Amino acid sequence: MIGRVLVISYLYPPSEEMGAQACAQIARYLPDYGWTPIVLTVRQPHPDRGRQAEGIRRGTEIRTAVLPHPFAMYRALRSWGRSIQVEPVDEGLPDESRRRSRLRYWALSLLAVPDAFTGWIPAAVLAGWRAIRRHRVEHLISSGPPWTSHLVGLMLARLSGLPWTAHFRDPWVMSRVEMARFKPVSAQSRRLEAALERMVVTRADTVVCVTEEHAALLRRVHAQTDASKFVTIPNGFDGVEWEELAGGDRSDAAEGGSFVITYAGTLYDRRTPAPLFRALRALIDAGEVDRERIRIDLLGRCDVADGRRVSDLAAECGLSDCVRLTGPLRSSDALRRMTQSDLLLLLAEGLTLQVPGKTYEYLRAGRPVLALAPEGAVARLLRRTAGTWVIDPADQIGLITALREAYRRWADGTELPAPDPAAVAAFDRRILAGRFAEVFAGGATAAPRPESRPQAGEAR
Repeated sequence: MIGRVLVISYLYPPSEEMGAQACAQIARYLPDYGWTPIVLTVRQPHPDRGRQAEGIRRGTEIRTAVLPHPFAMYRALRSWGRSIQVEPVDEGLPDESRRRSRLRYWALSLLAVPDAFTGWIPAAVLAGWRAIRRHRVEHLISSGPPWTSHLVGLMLARLSGLPWTAHFRDPWVMSRVEMARFKPVSAQSRRLEAALERMVVTRADTVVCVTEEHAALLRRVHAQTDASKFVTIPNGFDGVEWEELAGGDRSDAAEGGSFVITYAGTLYDRRTPAPLFRALRALIDAGEVDRERIRIDLLGRCDVADGRRVSDLAAECGLSDCVRLTGPLRSSDALRRMTQSDLLLLLAEGLTLQVPGKTYEYLRAGRPVLALAPEGAVARLLRRTAGTWVIDPADQIGLITALREAYRRWADGTELPAPDPAAVAAFDRRILAGRFAEVFAGGATAAPRPESRPQAGEAR
């Protein structure tokens, strides 16, 4: 029997956000396990609508409008743009100015609950309710962030009484300091977000996390909830996309006999290549690395890192002509560049509960990975899959040592370690979609055994 599942996600192609791609890949392979996805998402103006068709097969997309958020109206009316205060109030201001700044910051923190996309809720709930009735939907799944998707899922679950899966691709409620990196946060706003998370966790039939570390945290925070409700299904890569990738040798990357280090993605939050640049400078100064044989490719939106221009960071280390900023590339081009690299750079500073989605594509590329990550989910994953160096971001000596070893092995013609293909295969979305199908069917367990899952592309 074919079931129908309503997939509620604010992010979806043609958006190029990693969360959009994750949701599209899950939906793409659900039909292989007997579930037809009905995707509820936002209407996005975009010059290239071609990627929509890649998202799902044998399903339906419902796209709705979004009401403007108060942030947007506030910017338009006051023309503030970047001047909206999102940092804690400067205690050095005069008393009256400090009071007004605190009040403004407090108001903005409440408007940011749970995010800046709540204008989608009315249209999404109405369209979702119609879809449930028209398509005879049997299960709901919402995916966040943005957390607005879970609020839509919560309302539709209550209206319809249908079983509901809440998919947490990141932690929602973190410490006030961590949350304040992304938006204004006050004690009141954080309490509100904690209450919303509690409502979602309580009403959802299953809560899917992408790392066991996050699932364990939610079990502790929501100790009154049955621990079996929390299931771990990791992120992954689209196996078909990789199989369709045209093969080729690595001659392009090795142009001029260069040792090619590649970073793919966006440099946001605290992610910066500066430690890599400094370590290479130290090795060059010590005569252990030939500067003329080093190339660093930064693929994606990488012009600015941690508030500074990347070109300036490279110039300070004398690496200007070694660093190439490509800007965003087509997915197939980015994947090909990964396979043609000698070393893949993963930046995961401050991440202990999450694993960047790009990690799984790095692993599938089959090239050595150098990860700057603290102890946590990223470090444990990479140690299980092998073929990686995992260095704490503050350990500059460790980074220099790892780079020295990788460069020497490359220069000597020695094969560098690569991730274990058997371990990496478990992260194919074709397999992971089957795990979601098990959840929808009510047969999920907290830790499904890899050997019990269907093989890639095999119907259940």
